[in-house]
Amino acid sequence: MSEGIKLPLPMKKGFGATDRVDAWWKGPTAMVAYLGFMIVYATWRGMMESDFWYFEEFGRSAGHQTMAIESQGSHALSPLFSPLIIPGEGTMGSLVPMWLAWMSPAMFILIFPAGFRATCYYYRKAYYRAFMQQPTGCAVSKPWDEYSGETGLLVIQNLHRYFMYVMLIYLPILSWDFWLSVNFHDASGAHEYGVSFGSICLLVNVIMLAGYTFGCHAFRHVVGGGSNDWTGGALARLRYSMWKLSTGLNEKHKEWALYSLFWVMFTDFYIYACTDPMFGWTDLVLWGGL
Repeated sequence: MSEGIKLPLPMKKGFGATDRVDAWWKGPTAMVAYLGFMIVYATWRGMMESDFWYFEEFGRSAGHQTMAIESQGSHALSPLFSPLIIPGEGTMGSLVPMWLAWMSPAMFILIFPAGFRATCYYYRKAYYRAFMQQPTGCAVSKPWDEYSGETGLLVIQNLHRYFMYVMLIYLPILSWDFWLSVNFHDASGAHEYGVSFGSICLLVNVIMLAGYTFGCHAFRHVVGGGSNDWTGGALARLRYSMWKLSTGLNEKHKEWALYSLFWVMFTDFYIYACTDPMFGWTDLVLWGGL
């Protein structure tokens, strides 16, 4: 009979207690700072164009909007406010009752991209560890009981696939915003094509979000999960091609998730800075335009 296996000593108890000698806390701390800043910024910007309480001192209520660049004949809409829904205005806005006019346009749509990211498998791993310490790190003690699974309120995480379906609709909308940004118009009706730094930001944003969405675990399962036939017909071969593409993107899902989050916020900030007198920026036209 082989010699019995000796079990390791019990893990140290207490907040952050561990026998580890590496800087295990750097990763969770960086993720708290990164995600925390993005959440605060997106919340601030989403509320900024609303018309209530403290926020009425900014944006439309203060006499100028910070949602879209409207200068030199260009139009670049921030992805945080797309599709633009203003009660009483436009096709979609006409469907919204006027008693909701105090809301920011972002409040009508941010639930979908926010829900998609919040229920994403990678983000769940990131914020469970960073904010909830489930777990903070291997062999690092935490101040509460062990993880009991995604039960109770966390069952809402099962909505991830449905948020993904909405995001597949959202990508063409953002692509249309990019197309509008390269079409320049003036008051006389003149039209020219052009490329500004703002339109490049919108294009990169679409690419980043496409890489993140098509590399999603749920999308990969939809196009290839449960399939036993990759070559039996044109549809099977198409599914296999889509599955391979999704698998390749999924291998870098963490990078797509983090970089796309940064870029959507950067794009919004650039448009914000080009529309708010406090910054005084002007969208740089790189080619064409009026």
